[in-house]
Amino acid sequence: MTPLYFIHVPKTAGTSFRIGLEETYGSEAIAYNYGLDSRTTSKLFLSQDGGLLRDYWVLKRRLEGKAIKVVSGHVNAGQYMPILGVMRALTFLRDPLQRMASEYAHFVRHYEYKGSFHDFYSRPIMHNRQSKILHGVDVEAVGFVGLTERYVDSLKLLNARYGIAIPQREDNRGKKSLDAVHEISAEDEAELKQLNKRDIRLYEQAVALFDQRYQLHQDGKPWAHARLVEVKPGRIAGWAWWAGESDDPVDVEVWVNGKHLEGVCAVELRPGLCRLLPPRGGYVGFHLPVKLKPGDQVQCRVSLTGQWFPLKPRRVPKPDGR
Repeated sequence: MTPLYFIHVPKTAGTSFRIGLEETYGSEAIAYNYGLDSRTTSKLFLSQDGGLLRDYWVLKRRLEGKAIKVVSGHVNAGQYMPILGVMRALTFLRDPLQRMASEYAHFVRHYEYKGSFHDFYSRPIMHNRQSKILHGVDVEAVGFVGLTERYVDSLKLLNARYGIAIPQREDNRGKKSLDAVHEISAEDEAELKQLNKRDIRLYEQAVALFDQRYQLHQDGKPWAHARLVEVKPGRIAGWAWWAGESDDPVDVEVWVNGKHLEGVCAVELRPGLCRLLPPRGGYVGFHLPVKLKPGDQVQCRVSLTGQWFPLKPRRVPKPDGR
């Protein structure tokens, strides 16, 4: 089976999760890429000249000959997605301000960083770190997205999704527990919110999706990866597939202004998604020609479970795009 692909966002409880993976599979079954300076980086990621491997097809071939269960590292989500697939991808996200404060404390503690918190977070490289790592991959598509603040619940969902039993740990933390809060001044908080708007939107979306997924799990219902991509006066379009191993297509209901309009099955090819290796060979899309007026509110629902997507209705834009 294709290895799990753990996208380790710094300071999101990833070290605890990584060590939990080692307890579950054994360190020899996990291939790490934390850069050339890290002793944990596997030789699988190194080229013949000792640099980092750039031909990821070679990496794919190397993995096929090894009993590797997990590929992990501080890497951008899209880096290995075309060889491992979006359904095997998993990550954790965290409140952006708390994540930033935690990373600053980590740099002070381990790298003897001497600058102020303001100096640290003001650098452009530190802005919107989580959304940069997930750039090019819709959060709705990622196989599993956990939350640091709900680590126990996240493990429960993740273990159920992939049929594993990763234990709960709290390693490499600067606070007494994962739910402890870093104090941030009002001035820093205001500036951080201005500098990290994309991360804040991403995190809010991830929390809402997690709540929905957790509730469906509690109800014993499957969850669907689903997104409404296009809403225009003459057409709506999107994609949907089941989390887990089901290869069945997803039946979708289209609702307009709170009324059920029509049903459609997500079986159309979406070539733009194929680089992520989605289920069904990319035959996961749907579209519906429909007469809509500017201001109409459109939302979709998974017929089998009642799962709404997007979580809030989208308005049909005016001709000028507003």
